[in-house]
Amino acid sequence: MRIGVCGAVLLAGLGLSFAAWGQSRPPQPFEADRIVAVVNDEVVTLFELRSRLATVERQLRQQGTQLPPREILEKHVLERMIVERVQYQLARESGLRVDDPQLDQALARIAQTNRMSLAEFRAALEKDGIAWGKFREEIRGEIVVARLREREVDNRITVSDGEIENFIALVKEIAR
Repeated sequence: MRIGVCGAVLLAGLGLSFAAWGQSRPPQPFEADRIVAVVNDEVVTLFELRSRLATVERQLRQQGTQLPPREILEKHVLERMIVERVQYQLARESGLRVDDPQLDQALARIAQTNRMSLAEFRAALEKDGIAWGKFREEIRGEIVVARLREREVDNRITVSDGEIENFIALVKEIAR
C-alpha cells in the first residue's frame, strides 16, 4: 500500500498527537454542577444557588448593607429558592399563569417607577449584569406567586353577617 505525501503528514501528525497525549497527565476531574436540593420533582443546582447568591450579594453591596457570613447568607438564599419552587409548583398545578401582555405591563410599571423608559430600564439592568430574559421570567414568577398568595388568603377569609352587623354598630357608636 502506498501512502502519498498528504497521508504521511497526516500519519506523522497523528503519531505526534498520540505521543503527546500519552505523555501528558490524564485530565483532572472537576465539579461541573451538582444538586443542592430537590423540591418535589425539580432540583436546585449549585450553579443556580451560586448565581442567585452573587445577585443577592451585589444588591446588598449596592444598598450599603453589611453582608452576613457567607454560609448564613447561602443558607437563607437556598431556603428562599426552595420556598419559591414550592410556590411556583403550586401555582402551576392550580393553573395560574401570567401572559406576555400582562408581563409587559408590569415591566413598564417597574420602569416607570424607576423614572425610566422600558428601553432605558432594560439597558440599566443589562449594565448591572442582569440578563433581560432572566429578569422577565423572575418578574413573571413573582406575579404568579403574588396571585397565588392573594387567592389563598381570599379563600381563607370569611366574614359572617354577625361580624358585619357588629362592625356597623361599632361605627355608628363611634360616630355619635
